Amino acid sequence: MPLTRRRVFFALWPDPATRTALARATRATVEQAAGRATPQQNLHVTLAFIGELGEGELTSVREISPPRVGRIDLVIDTLGYRKRAQLLWAAPGTVPPALFALEAGLWDRLADIGITRDRRAYLPHVTLARRARPVSDTLTLVSWPVTEIVLVESTLGPPHSTYEVLETYSL
Repeated sequence: MPLTRRRVFFALWPDPATRTALARATRATVEQAAGRATPQQNLHVTLAFIGELGEGELTSVREISPPRVGRIDLVIDTLGYRKRAQLLWAAPGTVPPALFALEAGLWDRLADIGITRDRRAYLPHVTLARRARPVSDTLTLVSWPVTEIVLVESTLGPPHSTYEVLETYSL
């Protein structure tokens, strides 16, 4: 019998009002980019992509205690584009230091249980569309009061990945 592996990541997960505001603020831009739009229910900011884990590893990850940094007031006000990946995204123009502290502290705790950190520099963003064209547009500011993070399981599949929140942690 093959071992079950589950694909997981830690994320900032918008509350319903913030999720709706993000979708409204970016709808016209995403349409203009003519890519494969991220479904509204999938909008999030990844903190730490862990990848595939066995059940034992996942249990250890679920039991960690993320850093307590308090509420983070995130302001999504910037659009970006990654040409090579054809990825349209929205992000805070100024990243609060507490978000960087949260991300670094989370990776420290994951390292304590043997999870290797992604080597790329952390760029907090909300993926809006894939296979998109670049656009020259402005973004209506979206305020996002972040008070918790989540551990999410991602299941790949057409037409989009599906996400299930496994755990919620207060900041």
